[in-house]
Amino acid sequence: MKKKKRGSTLVIVVISMAIIFLVGTTILSFTSSTYKMKVNESKRMQNLYEADSGLDVVENIIIKASQEAIKYADTKVKEGFAQNTITANGDKTEKEVANELFKSSFYSFLTDNKVQVDGSDIDLLLYLVSELQTIDSVEENRIVTKSAIDASLGKDYIIEIPEEGYKMESNAAGDKWINIDVNSNFETQGSELKQRRTVSVNFKVKAPEYNSEINIVDIYPVFDGKSITVDGNMSVVGTTNSNLEITGDIWVKGIEEEINNGSIAFDKYKGGIYLEDTGFDITGNIYTANTLNLGNNIKGTSGPTALVNGEVFAKNVYIGKGDYSSVSANNKIDFNKDVTVNNDLAINSTNSVINLKNNFYGINDKTTEVTSANKALNSSSIIINEVSNPSNLTIDKDAYIMGVAYLNATDKDGNKYQTGESVAVKGNYLAYTDVHGILEPNSNATLKYYSPLQLLESINGVSDANMKSDYFVNYFKNENSKYKFNDGGVTLNGNIHSVGTSLKNSAGEILKGGITVETNKVVTAEREEYARNVFSMGDTTGISDSLGNIYNGQTVRKTVENQIDFNKVKEIQNDRFNKDKGLLVLKGNNEAINITNGRLDGEEINKGLIISNGDINIEGDFNFTGTIITSGNITFKGQGQKVINYSPQVVREVIASNYDKIKDIFKGSASSKKGSEVKINSSSELLSTERFLEKSRWKIVR
Repeated sequence: MKKKKRGSTLVIVVISMAIIFLVGTTILSFTSSTYKMKVNESKRMQNLYEADSGLDVVENIIIKASQEAIKYADTKVKEGFAQNTITANGDKTEKEVANELFKSSFYSFLTDNKVQVDGSDIDLLLYLVSELQTIDSVEENRIVTKSAIDASLGKDYIIEIPEEGYKMESNAAGDKWINIDVNSNFETQGSELKQRRTVSVNFKVKAPEYNSEINIVDIYPVFDGKSITVDGNMSVVGTTNSNLEITGDIWVKGIEEEINNGSIAFDKYKGGIYLEDTGFDITGNIYTANTLNLGNNIKGTSGPTALVNGEVFAKNVYIGKGDYSSVSANNKIDFNKDVTVNNDLAINSTNSVINLKNNFYGINDKTTEVTSANKALNSSSIIINEVSNPSNLTIDKDAYIMGVAYLNATDKDGNKYQTGESVAVKGNYLAYTDVHGILEPNSNATLKYYSPLQLLESINGVSDANMKSDYFVNYFKNENSKYKFNDGGVTLNGNIHSVGTSLKNSAGEILKGGITVETNKVVTAEREEYARNVFSMGDTTGISDSLGNIYNGQTVRKTVENQIDFNKVKEIQNDRFNKDKGLLVLKGNNEAINITNGRLDGEEINKGLIISNGDINIEGDFNFTGTIITSGNITFKGQGQKVINYSPQVVREVIASNYDKIKDIFKGSASSKKGSEVKINSSSELLSTERFLEKSRWKIVR
């Protein structure tokens, strides 16, 4: 009997617990279901009322404004990286500095941009919400807005921001946000019985974290600031409908060519940059260790005059005919900044107009101890070789001319004839043949045969540029002189600092040269800039010599060939590269790259980085953003619009996104001026809404 009782008790307990569990579960399930129903109903009411109340319009206004603020902030960070203003600072990393700039720029866009309402300036974001305006476009100097409401639908609600409902807030941790309380008074829709309702919601606008992946990229002069970097020659041979427009620097070493049969009239201008039958504009500097040669019919891309909006550093600037073209005419170009030549500024062209809007520097002074024809290639001067239908050369500011011209007349030892003229016009040299009746009777003058002329060699045993300069001035003063002075269409409006003679002054007197200590200081500084930009590709890091020694050596120290390891290029050129930021084209087998109408092997070439040790040929239309580098030649040919824009952001992003693969192809020294650069590898513009906007405290007020 006892065992039975114990069993009955256990059964009763189990049954009781089951009943309690069942009842509890039922109650919990009912409670949960009721709660979910209430939440869902609340959500349904919120969604319903948001549409009726216009709060969905307000939310879209804030989202659009925040997205524009993110774009603006992202641009500011990119500018910071490009300008090297984002660097590690104390205990902050580059990424932390970038993040701070990004956030401050985000808030700046929304609050520092002001809109005038009823005579008062209010924050852009406050204006947009309170006036139900949305951003239509962001232009350079203004933000264009439009109504956020579809006029065809109308509205039956009033949006209000209560007093103290809009303000910038922060916490002890330093986090900031913009707090906006919004009330809407509206009439319900969708039923016969319409009611006035008031609902409110809180929006918190918070700058997101800067979302870009960051890589460290060393900056090398072979691509820094340059749209084109070339060891060989750059040729642009077009047609009447051809244009080449460049933004960014051009660095072209140029190929040194031997002078044939001792002729320097044309041969010394071979190699470098050659332009013919094309429109040409550049916003950037031109650097070449050889010649910038305008052959025939050079004009602007959108006007009659080509524009060089940058400095020019070249061995020669030559406007004239040669092996490439037997005719040179109708060249019109404005150089808006300084022009510096290591040898000559020469014109052998008809009906051409060349304007130098700033200073001219002819910096080479090899005027003494001339014992070979090669010395005649290193004495800076201005030479006018066409006078039948003369062109016009105007230098608006100062001219520094440290050398004198040499005639293409050779003695039996192969030496060229040195004149006393820093500005030499064809025909004026005949003064050196007409000695009799000009010199004092007791002058001991000797003439020497320089084929095909007998030319003044010495007076009283003195034979140098200074003696010939004095003679030249006196000759054209003398009433008995057989030949008349010709200015060759040259106008020098500023001060003239020259070794030899130049032009006539307002009194009709030929100006004789004179170099001062101050002149030498100016020219020395310009030689150092030439050494840096031409011989050192813009940066002397890794070169132990001083700039003065680099200039005196007259040798290009940095080239594409010694800055790029093409053996490494050859190893990886067939790898797959990340194309998200632009194309990376690598060629290391000396093969030619032929781009026609913007396509290479069927693939569009519009943005990226091209590195090659072969020739690059570009024909037809071409619009490219980035940098083109080759140790070979680059040729632009045929008709079409060719546009190259250097973008530091594009070039460095392409490198950064493929850095592990290509970092070893750069074998030169990274720039000491910029050190290492933090590189953006992805954009912060594509952020989900919850990263910058929180919505809370939704409620029905009445």
